[in-house]
Amino acid sequence: MEQINDSHRILFVLVLYKCTVEKSRTFQTLLADFPHHQAHLFIYDNSPYHQETNIPVAEYVHDTANGGIGKAYNTACQYAQTHQYHWLMLLDQDTAFPPNAIAQYYKAIADNPNIQMIAPRHQIKTGEFMSPTHYRMKTSHLQSDTLYGIVKFKQAAPINSGILVSIASFLKVGGYDEPVWLDFSDIRFIEKYKRHYHSFYVIKDLVCVQNFSSEETDLECIFRRYLIYLECAANYPKETVLDTIAMTLTTLRITLSRTLKEKKIRYLHAYWNIYIRKSRHES
Repeated sequence: MEQINDSHRILFVLVLYKCTVEKSRTFQTLLADFPHHQAHLFIYDNSPYHQETNIPVAEYVHDTANGGIGKAYNTACQYAQTHQYHWLMLLDQDTAFPPNAIAQYYKAIADNPNIQMIAPRHQIKTGEFMSPTHYRMKTSHLQSDTLYGIVKFKQAAPINSGILVSIASFLKVGGYDEPVWLDFSDIRFIEKYKRHYHSFYVIKDLVCVQNFSSEETDLECIFRRYLIYLECAANYPKETVLDTIAMTLTTLRITLSRTLKEKKIRYLHAYWNIYIRKSRHES
């Protein structure tokens, strides 16, 4: 087992939805074989049902209201601060980590004492990288390769799962915006984070395999996810005119793409009723 410095204590926060701890790809590939680390696992369960587990977790929170990613991470950070953890590992349920991932995180902490955020690289099944990537118009784009080592936020930014962030920096930037509860949550968090910190560290050999929403084929599932996407986009703080333009064009592009693909007007109706009307009301 890797040597763990007391000043490097990590709380692993795993967010679940209609998935047991044991069946989570993230748990299976990152924590299943490490009982010591399981004792530092914070479960935030957004499922409609409570689950029982024999895993010795630090805390289990059941949120039947499905408060989302941001609320889960903020709640875990409060717990971590109270219980004197120094780092928070942000996890979703369906990321596959390579062997020896935890040891690589600890090595990155030791080798980069001034860095407050550490991230893996993420690939999808095609072999393309989805993180860390450069963001344009509030959207990341798949790449054939990514930067690694010390990376400036103006060059690229990571997705939520696998981010290791210091508790101090998480609190300094104000945590996650809870109304942006799923889509765009990482984009908003990094937008706030880079106002205080200019760079983060990407572990070259820590490559995760991530489920990608574009791989979904069920049209009803796609439409339900689209409605969530619109709600989060409408809730995203538009602090400048450029923010408004970027979010409006990004959501409109997705809307028109789905409309042309399915030849159904329901996407245009949803765009007007959820995104446009809510955005106008908030402005």
